[in-house]
Amino acid sequence: MPEKYASAVPGSVSQRIHRAFSELSEGERRIADQVLAAPGELAFLSASELAGQAGVSNATVSRFFQRLGYRNFDAARQEARRLRETGSPLYLSGGAGQGTPAGDPLSAFLQEEAARLEATLRGVPQPLLAEIAQAIAGAGQIRTLGFRNSHFLAQYLTAQLAQIRPGVAPLLMPGQTRAEAIAGLGSRDLAIVIGLRRRPADFLRTVEQIAAQGVPVLLVSDPTVRGAPALARWTLSCHVDTVQFLDSYAAPMTLLRMITLEVARELGAAGRAHLDRVEALRGDLNELE
Repeated sequence: MPEKYASAVPGSVSQRIHRAFSELSEGERRIADQVLAAPGELAFLSASELAGQAGVSNATVSRFFQRLGYRNFDAARQEARRLRETGSPLYLSGGAGQGTPAGDPLSAFLQEEAARLEATLRGVPQPLLAEIAQAIAGAGQIRTLGFRNSHFLAQYLTAQLAQIRPGVAPLLMPGQTRAEAIAGLGSRDLAIVIGLRRRPADFLRTVEQIAAQGVPVLLVSDPTVRGAPALARWTLSCHVDTVQFLDSYAAPMTLLRMITLEVARELGAAGRAHLDRVEALRGDLNELE
């Protein structure tokens, strides 16, 4: 099949199967059922293995993927691998209910989380952490930004830093455009951008515009990020990938807590004085139990 057909049919493997399903032969439908039951496994199977699972010939597998618009089986497998790397939930594990380790599930779960935590924290040398903390402590304004699941992490960091220094707030306020928010930043400020995988399509453009204002950027992301680290003054990489369809945010949450503690040490008495004022106001306002 000419190469042009591979780009003429947009969409993931699963989307292409759904669009073509009514026109598939019986053998091709068996292949489709195998792929749709566990899309993530396509990234690791050979054409012969898939043919064996579906009970069809290798030639049928080849025709099936050509019908979907791919040059061959390998092109579809590469697409499945790309979707795994970008964090697509459908392609991160096998079928529903798969991905739970055998044996003691709790012990395996804890071991996996511990491995992600260690890999993340060991990737942050103490001198780098101290440099970042010094910059956060000395910046004029601190503005945080995160989209989708990164949003709640940005909120968490905002709340923690606001307890020990003034001038900390989300970059985007309700009803505000990105242009309005970015225009209020300058070179003495600092933007903390959290961009874990499955970022919105305009993520890089947003970081570009922040950096273009001369604003130092701390980027907290993961190994799949591309382009944005070149615009950031500091980049911290978190390990969030799992064998299940849900990413783990234990490592980035711990990293943000570690950053906050380092900033508190950098601020010293000034940070403690600010926290005392916050606590006194909480008591006056009777805000907490």
